Amino acid sequence: MKKIGFIWAIVSMFLNLSATKYAGEIFHFGAGVRNFALGNCGVSDENSFALAYWNASLLSEVQDNKFEIMHSEEYSGLLSYDAVSLIFGNDNKFSLFISRIGIDNIPLTKLTNSSAPPDSMNRPYEYKSISDYDFVAYFGFSRKLKNFHLGLSPKIAFRKLAEKTGFGFGADISSHAKITPKMVLAARLRDFFSTQIFWENGTHEIVNPSLDVEMNYNFLLPIFKFNSIFFGRLEFLAESRKTAAAFNFGIFSLDYHLGLETKIHRQVNLLFGYDIDNLTTGISVGYKNWFLNYSLELDSSELDNSHRISISCKL
Repeated sequence: MKKIGFIWAIVSMFLNLSATKYAGEIFHFGAGVRNFALGNCGVSDENSFALAYWNASLLSEVQDNKFEIMHSEEYSGLLSYDAVSLIFGNDNKFSLFISRIGIDNIPLTKLTNSSAPPDSMNRPYEYKSISDYDFVAYFGFSRKLKNFHLGLSPKIAFRKLAEKTGFGFGADISSHAKITPKMVLAARLRDFFSTQIFWENGTHEIVNPSLDVEMNYNFLLPIFKFNSIFFGRLEFLAESRKTAAAFNFGIFSLDYHLGLETKIHRQVNLLFGYDIDNLTTGISVGYKNWFLNYSLELDSSELDNSHRISISCKL
């Protein structure tokens, strides 16, 4: 853990700290219904289906092959988020996460007479509709070096915005350690060599490195005696987010996420979370090796609530 924190400090100091603000938002949407319901905690969650996204080092803790297919409606259906997560392999597990984030059917308009101002006789009309979207793919690998777990997640992105296209590439590194039989500490250094995004019009965007540190703790819920897991995640960014973050320190900022999983039945889990400013909740119901998962984020701003649903299977 100390090694990853030290690397992040050095990388952030010497790389381009004037990188494009919010250029990396397409990599910050989170992954999976389960982790969305947990307040976007997942860096220490070995039960996540999307370990290529969250923390590839946790693949060394996974026994089953599994997959998840997710659909999400964000902000009253304005934005759609679809994803597939896979974990497979025998001795050495491999994880793949592919997502599409998009806004479809965006109308483009023209005036009947483009040389005159709009009025009752010169109204705009829709001449075509377009879609803006991002395809992102993560590839997760893990290695165990003595007692040290290391994960590597190369990632690529294809972007289409206002009929312009761009291509991006980068990678995350991650690690985890079992502090006690009930406690896991994990870290992820995102975009550790600064992710690059190149647009066809010549624009070049740079995504600064960021650091996630997360712990989880297994305990027995008082009174009800349900097996439960508490998650706490700290997200450090170097983008001068200022008031857009929970805490800011000049160019650096800090956001926090909290999650709670409670197993009320062998095949039924309740999920709760706090994602920066928004409360989240969800449920996972299983039948044999199949699971139906649902999560909800109660948006505290003027935007509407977000819903995610998925089907998953352990093979």
